Amino acid sequence: MTLGHPSAATSQPKGASGIAAGVLALLGGLVFLAAAALHTIECAYSLVLLAVGVIAPGSDLSVAAPVFLAIAAVTDLVVMALLASGGILLLQRKAPGRVLTAIGAGVTLGFAGLVLLVPWISSRFTVSYSGLTPRIGSSWPFAVVLAAAAMTLLLALIPPTVRWLDAGTLRVPRR
Repeated sequence: MTLGHPSAATSQPKGASGIAAGVLALLGGLVFLAAAALHTIECAYSLVLLAVGVIAPGSDLSVAAPVFLAIAAVTDLVVMALLASGGILLLQRKAPGRVLTAIGAGVTLGFAGLVLLVPWISSRFTVSYSGLTPRIGSSWPFAVVLAAAAMTLLLALIPPTVRWLDAGTLRVPRR
């Protein structure tokens, strides 16, 4: 028996990266839950505006606004489910949480990146078709989402997170 430092094989990984990825995933899930609620309210509001006649039935936005907002709400719910379940499983040190978090963060990166490209693709950049949400003239909120998603993806995929998850998983010997 030696009185020195414990060997690397017996020390447990600290898990800072895995815990940070789990917390970021849970926070992202909450943000996407709020976004889903907002898009659902906006969708209903745009349908009311269409029914009342504020949006002319023959205009380009008559059908596009509710359809776009419904698709956005469903997408937000899917990403919320991926991030929230991935974050919970990561904090429980379950390996599928890493995969769910990485998929949710990857989808978030794709959509936030797409929204950031809109000003260069189109000369008119608005977030809300129904008018309920204030129009955002700058893209900094999406840049924050992009940065948080990139950090979550990075933390979920780096080797220290894998080692932390593997150290917490009990291996049952086969008979």
